[in-house]
Amino acid sequence: MNHLQRSLTLTEATNDLLSQCDLPASLTIEQCATSLAMSMTSFRRKLAQEESSYKLIQSKFLNELCVTALLIKDIKIDELAIKLGYSERATFERAFRQKFAITPAQFRELSMIGNDHSSHKKLIEIAQNMPPMPGSCRQLLNEKEQNSLDLQRVVEIISKDAIFSARIMGQASKAIYGRTPKSLQEAISRNLGVGAVVNFAIVYAMKDALQDSVEQVIINQYSEAFLLAPKLFQRIRKSLAADIKFDNALTEQVLVFALLGVFLLSHKSAYKHKFMLYSLQGIDDLHSLNHHIRESMGISVYSSSSLMLSLWHIDANLVKQLNHLDKVTQLRAKSSEQDELVLFMLSCLYFSAAGHADFSALEQKAALLNISDFAEIKMQLLHS
Repeated sequence: MNHLQRSLTLTEATNDLLSQCDLPASLTIEQCATSLAMSMTSFRRKLAQEESSYKLIQSKFLNELCVTALLIKDIKIDELAIKLGYSERATFERAFRQKFAITPAQFRELSMIGNDHSSHKKLIEIAQNMPPMPGSCRQLLNEKEQNSLDLQRVVEIISKDAIFSARIMGQASKAIYGRTPKSLQEAISRNLGVGAVVNFAIVYAMKDALQDSVEQVIINQYSEAFLLAPKLFQRIRKSLAADIKFDNALTEQVLVFALLGVFLLSHKSAYKHKFMLYSLQGIDDLHSLNHHIRESMGISVYSSSSLMLSLWHIDANLVKQLNHLDKVTQLRAKSSEQDELVLFMLSCLYFSAAGHADFSALEQKAALLNISDFAEIKMQLLHS
Protein backbone atom coordinates (compact mmCIF):
# COMPACT_ATOMS: atom_id res chain seq x y z
CA MET A 1 0.00 0.00 0.00
CA ASN A 2 1.38 3.40 -0.93
CA HIS A 3 1.51 6.51 1.19
CA LEU A 4 -1.09 9.13 0.31
CA GLN A 5 1.45 11.56 -1.09
CA ARG A 6 2.63 8.97 -3.62
CA SER A 7 -0.73 7.41 -4.47
CA LEU A 8 -2.91 10.29 -5.59
CA THR A 9 -1.38 11.27 -8.94
CA LEU A 10 -3.97 9.63 -11.18
CA THR A 11 -6.75 10.24 -8.69
CA GLU A 12 -5.91 13.94 -8.67
CA ALA A 13 -5.82 14.01 -12.47
CA THR A 14 -9.27 12.40 -12.57
CA ASN A 15 -10.62 14.89 -10.05
CA ASP A 16 -9.14 17.72 -12.12
CA LEU A 17 -11.01 16.46 -15.19
CA LEU A 18 -14.25 16.28 -13.22
CA SER A 19 -13.74 19.80 -11.86
CA GLN A 20 -13.13 21.16 -15.37
CA CYS A 21 -16.25 19.49 -16.74
CA ASP A 22 -19.43 21.57 -16.95
CA LEU A 23 -21.49 18.45 -16.22
CA PRO A 24 -19.24 16.16 -14.11
CA ALA A 25 -22.08 13.70 -13.52
CA SER A 26 -22.13 12.94 -17.25
CA LEU A 27 -18.37 12.34 -17.66
CA THR A 28 -17.92 8.63 -18.44
CA ILE A 29 -14.96 6.45 -17.57
CA GLU A 30 -14.28 6.04 -21.30
CA GLN A 31 -14.09 9.81 -21.79
CA CYS A 32 -11.89 10.21 -18.73
CA ALA A 33 -9.41 7.52 -19.87
CA THR A 34 -9.27 9.01 -23.37
CA SER A 35 -8.62 12.51 -21.99
CA LEU A 36 -5.71 11.12 -19.98
CA ALA A 37 -4.34 9.27 -23.05
CA MET A 38 -4.77 5.87 -21.40
CA SER A 39 -6.48 2.65 -22.32
CA MET A 40 -9.46 1.61 -20.22
CA THR A 41 -7.54 -1.40 -18.88
CA SER A 42 -4.54 0.69 -17.85
CA PHE A 43 -6.75 3.40 -16.32
CA ARG A 44 -8.64 0.90 -14.17
CA ARG A 45 -5.47 -0.94 -13.14
CA LYS A 46 -3.58 2.19 -12.10
CA LEU A 47 -6.54 3.51 -10.13
CA ALA A 48 -6.73 0.14 -8.36
CA GLN A 49 -3.06 0.52 -7.44
CA GLU A 50 -4.03 3.82 -5.83
CA GLU A 51 -6.78 1.97 -3.93
CA SER A 52 -9.58 3.62 -5.86
CA SER A 53 -11.86 3.28 -8.88
CA TYR A 54 -13.54 5.71 -11.26
CA LYS A 55 -16.95 5.06 -9.71
CA LEU A 56 -15.61 5.87 -6.22
CA ILE A 57 -13.83 9.01 -7.42
CA GLN A 58 -16.81 10.36 -9.36
CA SER A 59 -19.31 9.53 -6.61
CA LYS A 60 -17.14 11.18 -3.96
CA PHE A 61 -16.53 14.19 -6.22
CA LEU A 62 -20.27 14.74 -6.78
CA ASN A 63 -21.05 14.34 -3.08
CA GLU A 64 -18.27 16.78 -2.19
CA LEU A 65 -19.42 19.20 -4.87
CA CYS A 66 -22.96 19.12 -3.55
CA VAL A 67 -22.16 19.85 0.10
CA THR A 68 -19.19 22.16 -0.55
CA ALA A 69 -21.25 24.28 -2.94
CA LEU A 70 -23.96 24.66 -0.32
CA LEU A 71 -21.48 25.52 2.45
CA ILE A 72 -18.89 27.81 0.92
CA LYS A 73 -19.78 28.63 -2.69
CA ASP A 74 -22.13 31.28 -3.99
CA ILE A 75 -23.84 29.01 -6.50
CA LYS A 76 -27.53 28.97 -7.26
CA ILE A 77 -29.29 25.73 -6.38
CA ASP A 78 -30.69 25.48 -9.93
CA GLU A 79 -27.14 25.55 -11.35
CA LEU A 80 -25.91 23.05 -8.78
CA ALA A 81 -28.70 20.62 -9.67
CA ILE A 82 -27.65 20.66 -13.33
CA LYS A 83 -23.94 20.16 -12.49
CA LEU A 84 -24.87 17.16 -10.37
CA GLY A 85 -26.71 15.57 -13.28
CA TYR A 86 -30.31 16.34 -12.37
CA SER A 87 -32.70 17.44 -15.10
CA GLU A 88 -34.37 20.04 -12.87
CA ARG A 89 -34.13 21.64 -9.44
CA ALA A 90 -37.23 19.89 -8.10
CA THR A 91 -35.72 16.44 -8.76
CA PHE A 92 -32.49 17.43 -6.99
CA GLU A 93 -34.35 18.89 -4.02
CA ARG A 94 -36.44 15.75 -3.69
CA ALA A 95 -33.32 13.53 -3.72
CA PHE A 96 -31.52 15.84 -1.27
CA ARG A 97 -34.49 15.87 1.09
CA GLN A 98 -34.69 12.06 1.01
CA LYS A 99 -31.04 11.88 2.05
CA PHE A 100 -30.66 14.83 4.44
CA ALA A 101 -34.29 15.27 5.60
CA ILE A 102 -34.21 19.00 4.75
CA THR A 103 -33.96 21.05 1.55
CA PRO A 104 -30.62 22.27 0.14
CA ALA A 105 -31.56 25.86 1.02
CA GLN A 106 -32.30 24.91 4.65
CA PHE A 107 -29.01 22.99 4.88
CA ARG A 108 -27.12 26.06 3.60
CA GLU A 109 -28.93 28.30 6.10
CA LEU A 110 -28.09 26.04 9.08
CA SER A 111 -24.41 25.94 8.11
CA MET A 112 -24.21 29.74 8.27
CA ILE A 113 -25.22 30.05 11.93
CA GLY A 114 -22.35 31.59 13.90
CA ASN A 115 -18.78 31.49 12.57
CA ASP A 116 -15.85 29.10 12.83
CA HIS A 117 -14.30 30.89 15.81
CA SER A 118 -17.50 31.23 17.84
CA SER A 119 -18.54 27.63 17.12
CA HIS A 120 -15.13 26.27 18.13
CA LYS A 121 -15.05 28.39 21.29
CA LYS A 122 -18.53 27.19 22.26
CA LEU A 123 -17.49 23.54 21.83
CA ILE A 124 -14.51 24.05 24.13
CA GLU A 125 -16.82 25.63 26.72
CA ILE A 126 -19.22 22.67 26.52
CA ALA A 127 -16.38 20.16 26.86
CA GLN A 128 -14.94 22.00 29.87
CA ASN A 129 -18.32 21.85 31.61
CA MET A 130 -18.84 18.13 31.13
CA PRO A 131 -19.95 16.35 34.32
CA PRO A 132 -17.20 14.41 36.12
CA MET A 133 -16.89 10.70 35.36
CA PRO A 134 -18.35 8.24 37.91
CA GLY A 135 -16.16 6.84 40.67
CA SER A 136 -15.77 3.35 39.22
CA CYS A 137 -14.61 4.71 35.87
CA ARG A 138 -12.18 7.15 37.49
CA GLN A 139 -10.78 4.38 39.69
CA LEU A 140 -10.23 2.07 36.73
CA LEU A 141 -8.35 4.79 34.85
CA ASN A 142 -6.24 5.81 37.84
CA GLU A 143 -5.13 2.24 38.54
CA LYS A 144 -4.51 1.60 34.85
CA GLU A 145 -2.14 4.58 34.77
CA GLN A 146 -0.33 3.16 37.81
CA ASN A 147 -0.07 -0.29 36.15
CA SER A 148 -1.85 -1.83 39.15
CA LEU A 149 -4.90 -3.06 37.26
CA ASP A 150 -5.31 -6.81 36.91
CA LEU A 151 -8.35 -9.01 36.42
CA GLN A 152 -9.10 -9.43 40.10
CA ARG A 153 -8.86 -5.70 40.78
CA VAL A 154 -11.14 -4.87 37.83
CA VAL A 155 -13.75 -7.32 39.13
CA GLU A 156 -13.54 -5.75 42.61
CA ILE A 157 -14.08 -2.24 41.26
CA ILE A 158 -16.90 -3.11 38.86
CA SER A 159 -18.77 -5.36 41.28
CA LYS A 160 -19.46 -2.30 43.45
CA ASP A 161 -21.31 -0.66 40.54
CA ALA A 162 -24.46 -2.70 39.86
CA ILE A 163 -25.42 -0.85 36.68
CA PHE A 164 -21.97 -1.10 35.10
CA SER A 165 -21.73 -4.77 36.13
CA ALA A 166 -24.96 -5.52 34.29
CA ARG A 167 -23.74 -3.68 31.23
CA ILE A 168 -20.49 -5.64 31.16
CA MET A 169 -22.38 -8.93 31.46
CA GLY A 170 -24.61 -7.83 28.58
CA GLN A 171 -21.66 -6.95 26.36
CA ALA A 172 -19.90 -10.22 27.19
CA SER A 173 -23.00 -12.16 26.13
CA LYS A 174 -22.76 -10.52 22.69
CA ALA A 175 -19.12 -11.55 22.19
CA ILE A 176 -18.33 -13.40 18.96
CA TYR A 177 -16.73 -16.37 20.68
CA GLY A 178 -17.30 -18.21 23.92
CA ARG A 179 -20.32 -19.27 25.93
CA THR A 180 -22.53 -16.91 27.89
CA PRO A 181 -20.54 -15.95 31.02
CA LYS A 182 -21.76 -17.08 34.42
CA SER A 183 -19.87 -14.47 36.45
CA LEU A 184 -18.30 -11.04 36.10
CA GLN A 185 -14.83 -12.55 36.28
CA GLU A 186 -15.61 -14.97 33.46
CA ALA A 187 -17.20 -12.20 31.38
CA ILE A 188 -14.01 -10.16 31.56
CA SER A 189 -11.42 -12.93 31.33
CA ARG A 190 -13.06 -15.07 28.62
CA ASN A 191 -15.15 -12.66 26.56
CA LEU A 192 -13.95 -9.07 26.81
CA GLY A 193 -10.54 -8.50 28.38
CA VAL A 194 -9.41 -5.89 30.91
CA GLY A 195 -8.57 -3.25 28.27
CA ALA A 196 -11.98 -3.42 26.63
CA VAL A 197 -13.73 -3.12 29.99
CA VAL A 198 -11.84 0.09 30.82
CA ASN A 199 -12.73 1.49 27.38
CA PHE A 200 -16.38 0.54 27.83
CA ALA A 201 -16.42 2.25 31.21
CA ILE A 202 -15.51 5.54 29.52
CA VAL A 203 -18.13 5.07 26.79
CA TYR A 204 -20.88 4.42 29.33
CA ALA A 205 -19.70 7.36 31.46
CA MET A 206 -19.90 9.69 28.45
CA LYS A 207 -23.27 8.26 27.44
CA ASP A 208 -24.73 8.81 30.91
CA ALA A 209 -23.22 12.29 31.25
CA LEU A 210 -24.79 13.46 27.97
CA GLN A 211 -28.21 11.80 28.15
CA ASP A 212 -30.03 15.13 28.47
CA SER A 213 -27.74 17.09 26.14
CA VAL A 214 -27.62 15.00 22.96
CA GLU A 215 -30.50 13.54 20.93
CA GLN A 216 -31.31 10.06 22.24
CA VAL A 217 -30.98 8.45 18.81
CA ILE A 218 -27.42 9.80 18.47
CA ILE A 219 -26.49 8.66 21.99
CA ASN A 220 -27.83 5.15 21.40
CA GLN A 221 -26.59 4.54 17.85
CA TYR A 222 -23.07 5.86 18.35
CA SER A 223 -22.62 4.22 21.74
CA GLU A 224 -23.47 0.89 20.12
CA ALA A 225 -20.91 1.58 17.39
CA PHE A 226 -18.21 2.36 19.98
CA LEU A 227 -18.96 -0.88 21.80
CA LEU A 228 -18.86 -2.79 18.51
CA ALA A 229 -15.32 -1.58 17.75
CA PRO A 230 -13.32 -4.41 19.43
CA LYS A 231 -15.35 -7.10 17.64
CA LEU A 232 -14.96 -5.32 14.30
CA PHE A 233 -11.20 -5.02 14.86
CA GLN A 234 -11.01 -8.74 15.60
CA ARG A 235 -13.00 -9.57 12.47
CA ILE A 236 -10.92 -7.31 10.22
CA ARG A 237 -7.64 -8.80 11.48
CA LYS A 238 -8.89 -12.27 10.63
CA SER A 239 -10.01 -11.08 7.17
CA LEU A 240 -6.73 -9.50 6.09
CA ALA A 241 -4.85 -11.29 3.32
CA ALA A 242 -1.50 -10.22 4.83
CA ASP A 243 -0.29 -10.30 8.43
CA ILE A 244 -0.42 -6.63 9.41
CA LYS A 245 1.18 -5.65 12.71
CA PHE A 246 -0.97 -3.41 14.92
CA ASP A 247 -0.47 -2.00 18.38
CA ASN A 248 -3.63 -3.85 19.38
CA ALA A 249 -4.39 -2.02 22.62
CA LEU A 250 -3.89 1.46 21.13
CA THR A 251 -5.73 0.61 17.90
CA GLU A 252 -8.70 -0.69 19.87
CA GLN A 253 -8.77 2.54 21.88
CA VAL A 254 -8.68 4.60 18.68
CA LEU A 255 -11.59 2.63 17.22
CA VAL A 256 -13.64 2.97 20.40
CA PHE A 257 -13.02 6.70 20.91
CA ALA A 258 -12.25 8.34 17.54
CA LEU A 259 -15.93 9.14 16.84
CA LEU A 260 -16.72 10.24 20.39
CA GLY A 261 -16.59 13.85 19.16
CA VAL A 262 -19.95 13.31 17.47
CA PHE A 263 -21.48 13.72 20.94
CA LEU A 264 -19.81 17.10 21.43
CA LEU A 265 -20.65 18.36 17.94
CA SER A 266 -24.29 17.25 18.39
CA HIS A 267 -24.62 18.80 21.86
CA LYS A 268 -27.83 20.82 22.09
CA SER A 269 -25.88 23.84 23.34
CA ALA A 270 -23.59 23.86 20.30
CA TYR A 271 -24.43 26.61 17.82
CA LYS A 272 -24.59 24.25 14.84
CA HIS A 273 -25.92 21.08 16.43
CA LYS A 274 -28.89 20.92 14.02
CA PHE A 275 -26.54 21.28 11.06
CA MET A 276 -24.49 18.42 12.55
CA LEU A 277 -27.57 16.19 12.93
CA TYR A 278 -28.58 16.66 9.29
CA SER A 279 -24.98 16.16 8.14
CA LEU A 280 -24.78 12.85 10.01
CA GLN A 281 -27.96 11.73 8.29
CA GLY A 282 -27.00 12.81 4.78
CA ILE A 283 -23.21 12.45 4.49
CA ASP A 284 -22.37 8.75 4.27
CA ASP A 285 -18.58 9.13 3.93
CA LEU A 286 -16.65 9.82 7.15
CA HIS A 287 -13.80 11.58 5.36
CA SER A 288 -16.28 13.96 3.70
CA LEU A 289 -18.09 14.53 6.98
CA ASN A 290 -14.82 15.54 8.67
CA HIS A 291 -13.93 17.85 5.80
CA HIS A 292 -17.26 19.66 5.85
CA ILE A 293 -17.47 19.88 9.64
CA ARG A 294 -13.98 21.35 9.63
CA GLU A 295 -15.03 23.91 7.01
CA SER A 296 -18.16 24.88 8.91
CA MET A 297 -17.05 24.65 12.56
CA GLY A 298 -13.26 24.83 12.46
CA ILE A 299 -12.94 21.42 14.10
CA SER A 300 -13.23 17.78 12.98
CA VAL A 301 -14.81 14.75 14.62
CA TYR A 302 -11.33 13.46 15.52
CA SER A 303 -10.18 16.74 17.08
CA SER A 304 -13.50 17.00 18.96
CA SER A 305 -12.84 13.53 20.36
CA SER A 306 -9.31 14.57 21.34
CA LEU A 307 -10.69 17.62 23.13
CA MET A 308 -13.13 15.57 25.21
CA LEU A 309 -10.56 12.88 26.04
CA SER A 310 -7.92 15.47 27.01
CA LEU A 311 -10.28 17.24 29.40
CA TRP A 312 -11.16 13.90 30.97
CA HIS A 313 -7.41 13.13 31.20
CA ILE A 314 -7.57 9.99 29.07
CA ASP A 315 -4.34 8.36 27.74
CA ALA A 316 -2.09 10.96 26.03
CA ASN A 317 -0.92 8.37 23.47
CA LEU A 318 -4.52 7.96 22.32
CA VAL A 319 -4.96 11.71 21.87
CA LYS A 320 -1.67 11.86 19.96
CA GLN A 321 -2.81 9.09 17.60
CA LEU A 322 -6.17 10.77 16.96
CA ASN A 323 -4.37 14.00 16.10
CA HIS A 324 -2.14 12.03 13.71
CA LEU A 325 -5.18 10.55 11.95
CA ASP A 326 -6.67 14.01 11.67
CA LYS A 327 -3.50 15.20 9.91
CA VAL A 328 -3.53 12.15 7.63
CA THR A 329 -7.07 12.94 6.48
CA GLN A 330 -5.96 16.50 5.68
CA LEU A 331 -2.90 15.18 3.76
CA ARG A 332 -0.65 16.89 6.29
CA ALA A 333 0.97 13.61 7.35
CA LYS A 334 1.93 10.39 5.60
CA SER A 335 -0.32 7.40 6.11
CA SER A 336 0.88 3.92 6.93
CA GLU A 337 -0.79 0.65 6.01
CA GLN A 338 -2.16 0.48 9.55
CA ASP A 339 -3.51 4.04 9.29
CA GLU A 340 -5.44 3.22 6.13
CA LEU A 341 -6.98 0.14 7.74
CA VAL A 342 -7.90 2.04 10.90
CA LEU A 343 -9.55 4.78 8.82
CA PHE A 344 -11.47 2.11 6.93
CA MET A 345 -12.69 0.55 10.18
CA LEU A 346 -13.75 3.97 11.47
CA SER A 347 -15.66 4.50 8.23
CA CYS A 348 -17.44 1.19 8.86
CA LEU A 349 -18.34 2.19 12.41
CA TYR A 350 -19.61 5.59 11.27
CA PHE A 351 -21.62 4.00 8.48
CA SER A 352 -23.21 1.59 10.95
CA ALA A 353 -23.98 4.28 13.55
CA ALA A 354 -25.43 6.71 11.01
CA GLY A 355 -27.70 3.99 9.62
CA HIS A 356 -26.67 4.39 5.98
CA ALA A 357 -27.75 1.63 3.62
CA ASP A 358 -25.54 1.56 0.51
CA PHE A 359 -22.39 -0.41 1.39
CA SER A 360 -21.00 -0.45 -2.17
CA ALA A 361 -18.25 2.14 -1.53
CA LEU A 362 -17.10 0.33 1.62
CA GLU A 363 -17.21 -2.99 -0.22
CA GLN A 364 -14.97 -1.65 -2.99
CA LYS A 365 -12.57 -0.14 -0.46
CA ALA A 366 -12.39 -3.46 1.41
CA ALA A 367 -11.41 -5.22 -1.82
CA LEU A 368 -8.71 -2.63 -2.51
CA LEU A 369 -7.36 -3.14 1.02
CA ASN A 370 -7.32 -6.93 0.50
CA ILE A 371 -9.94 -7.53 3.19
CA SER A 372 -11.87 -10.73 2.56
CA ASP A 373 -15.27 -11.79 3.92
CA PHE A 374 -16.75 -8.29 3.70
CA ALA A 375 -20.21 -9.86 3.55
CA GLU A 376 -19.71 -11.11 7.13
CA ILE A 377 -18.38 -7.70 8.21
CA LYS A 378 -21.44 -6.06 6.64
CA MET A 379 -23.77 -8.40 8.55
CA GLN A 380 -21.95 -7.51 11.77
CA LEU A 381 -22.43 -3.80 11.08
CA LEU A 382 -26.10 -4.23 10.19
CA HIS A 383 -26.91 -6.20 13.32
CA SER A 384 -24.97 -4.10 15.83
